[in-house]
Amino acid sequence: DSSEKVNGSGIKKLKLAGVNVLTGILEKPALELNKRFFTFHKKQRPYIILKWAQSNNLKTGNADFSRVMISNEITNRLVHKWRSEEAAILIGTRTAMYDNPSLTTRWWPGNDPVRFVIDKNSKLSPQLNLFDNSVLTFILNTTRNEEKGNTIYYKVEEKENMIRAIMTLLYQRNLTSLVVEGGSFLLQSFINAGCWDEARVITNKNLLIDNGIDAPVLQNNDLFCMEKILTDEVCFYLNTDLTF
Repeated sequence: DSSEKVNGSGIKKLKLAGVNVLTGILEKPALELNKRFFTFHKKQRPYIILKWAQSNNLKTGNADFSRVMISNEITNRLVHKWRSEEAAILIGTRTAMYDNPSLTTRWWPGNDPVRFVIDKNSKLSPQLNLFDNSVLTFILNTTRNEEKGNTIYYKVEEKENMIRAIMTLLYQRNLTSLVVEGGSFLLQSFINAGCWDEARVITNKNLLIDNGIDAPVLQNNDLFCMEKILTDEVCFYLNTDLTF
């Protein structure tokens, strides 16, 4: 336990009490099982999972941002399961504006993640699903601090690094994991900053999008799992060069 409150003190107490203590047993699977906890305490940021869906020609949507369904019904349900397993979820302004998502787990039993939305200039309509007050929601902006029920407007100074500001806020709120479900620009920003631990990429092998938005490009990654769900291929990657 690497948290400040423990950090070896439990083992120390056992040894002082005369208990024979063995360490390192099943260390690798234990680290995997508790990867969110260890990342949170060692790096003082949440465990970060990037997620996106793309066509077979590596496009995440139409160029005019009109909505297109890429993943199938079963994979969509899996995405809601993923959400139920994490503490927080993040999208950018365009995804909120054009897709109008709820970012809940309505297709899977479990808790809804805390919602984080980047809206620098506070231009999103209050009629969007994200403002329904059903889930604690942070609107990251550069204009104001304000609370309206379950919706909290959190001001980030314009000179601040937005990704670092988000990491600090989640750490302060004790949120140990984050799913980034934004558009290509936001996802690529996390990739370029080296601020990600895992990526889950859904590819519809039967879909082509002409004149679409280019999908993010992973750097320094290792494919550790792949599964086929009807038309979709789901690939799981790990970051092999963590720099954040």
